[in-house]
Amino acid sequence: MKGRFLVPLMLLVPSVSAVAGQCEDNFTKKGNPLSGQEYFTSVQVNGLSTASAIGQVRNNGIGQNMVVLDEDLSAGTLVLEQPSSTLHRPLPVQVTADNAGTVTISLKLRKGSFGGANEIKKSMCDLIGSLKPGKTAPPRSAAPKPLPIQISAQQLAQEIDAQAKENAAVIADRYKGRQYTVKGVNAGVSDGKSGRYYVTFQTGGSLLPGLVESDSKLFDTRVRCELQPSQKAYALTLRANERIQLTGTFREYNAEDFVVELNDCVGVK
Repeated sequence: MKGRFLVPLMLLVPSVSAVAGQCEDNFTKKGNPLSGQEYFTSVQVNGLSTASAIGQVRNNGIGQNMVVLDEDLSAGTLVLEQPSSTLHRPLPVQVTADNAGTVTISLKLRKGSFGGANEIKKSMCDLIGSLKPGKTAPPRSAAPKPLPIQISAQQLAQEIDAQAKENAAVIADRYKGRQYTVKGVNAGVSDGKSGRYYVTFQTGGSLLPGLVESDSKLFDTRVRCELQPSQKAYALTLRANERIQLTGTFREYNAEDFVVELNDCVGVK
């Protein structure tokens, strides 16, 4: 009796290749670089609940070092983001799912941005092209521990400043927990509460240490590191205009003071 039902039951489960094929066939785009291009695709998997779909896509994104900006298993919504690189700014991807097993993914590029359709299609289908039936969300995957991002203080300040002008509300979720090794010039060390020390980087327009352009703006974004308690000796030996490297974790962007705050910072020799 069991063998009689084995084949029909297996036919009800879509193969990974079939789902991936749906994703490729349903891929569409609209718009143009001047108005902003938008890309869409979708798949339909019988027996796939909203929660399971979102959980599976979330884990696929985490496995690709994407950041989970927002997730709602019951509502069937997910926002993943490909972190910024030297080639592009952060790219948020929106995913929706319903209890009919339909999962849709979309990506909208900024005005003036160009994207390769084939590469975007592959990236989207890597996220939703392997979905399987399921009623409950899978356990959340552990994110791989990334190495600190190497960046200059000037670059970090400009990046956060650009994000703040576009949408300051997303900065906390986008950058929370990111580790940076920041290179730059020491603008000064201050003694904070409870004996904590803070190092501020120069972020003026000049490339020469200690030289700030005369027309530098009062409201330029700055980068400040709160040193670990073990770094007192390091703090006391720093000199103004000295080139330094500090590794720390993003804590917040202070929009009122235009300051990017890092904490748990240690000096790098």
